[in-house]
Amino acid sequence: MKQRHKKFFKIAQMSIEVKSDLPITDTTFDSKFKSFEISAPLEENIVLYHRFSPDPAKTEIDPKSRIYFRPPWAIYQKNEKWIYQWINAEPPHENYYRTVVTDREHSFLDIYNDKAMEKKFLEGGLTSLTMFPTDQILVGRLLAYKNGCIMHSLGISLDNNGYIFVGHSSAGKSTMAQIMKKEAVILCDDRNIIRKKNNAYILSGTWSHGDVPDVSGISVPLKAIFFLEKSDINQMDPVPDAQACFQRLLACLIRPLETRDWWEKSLDFLTLLSQQVPCWNLKFNKTGQIFDLIKGM
Repeated sequence: MKQRHKKFFKIAQMSIEVKSDLPITDTTFDSKFKSFEISAPLEENIVLYHRFSPDPAKTEIDPKSRIYFRPPWAIYQKNEKWIYQWINAEPPHENYYRTVVTDREHSFLDIYNDKAMEKKFLEGGLTSLTMFPTDQILVGRLLAYKNGCIMHSLGISLDNNGYIFVGHSSAGKSTMAQIMKKEAVILCDDRNIIRKKNNAYILSGTWSHGDVPDVSGISVPLKAIFFLEKSDINQMDPVPDAQACFQRLLACLIRPLETRDWWEKSLDFLTLLSQQVPCWNLKFNKTGQIFDLIKGM
């Protein structure tokens, strides 16, 4: 079994460099990461380092610097440094399982894991690179500084164009994925990234999938945004104005730790997105006829 102490993964035309004190094998991370794995870092590279040693930051934490407290997380801010503690859910919340020390933009993370997390790491099959319940805690925060966001959505690539179907649970994302997958590449059926880079919007999948396990690490030009509505008919109607589009996007924005600067950047991004990318209300049923309407755009 191949072993090394680092691996690289691509997401939204960035790389995440995962480093570890312990060897990283071919089975350390879940198989869903395979399509995101790359051999070398990209120009924009995010580093997260899994350390299995005592946390030197614990003694530095000033209780007055705490900006968030809701188990399992206590979060502190000290100058440009952020400190996350994954704490015991039951009072007095004194036990913690790991501490994360990161910069403001979350581009470099030191993750200090306890013995239980070390055991979990060695067992393998990890479903997140950070070993958090979800990596969107990292990626959602990071993207605000990279001119992007994560949307609750289905993302596909059809004829090398990106289409995103926005909606909460039960909106029909999984049903639409089954309809579109006959010719389209499914990027992800639950969490997708929209990012503006080099003056163009791109759509990228993530490994945080829902009912449909198909995921892809490719990025494609974003052609249209659809707001899903289950119906007896199949019909596409333009969203009447940018403000209406903005409100629909805002409702499905994935939110990490919400701070003033994160909100300012995210709202600015959604404002321009809603003005610059065509948005459609999409009514559809299970017949699959909606496929031809979308392909014929």
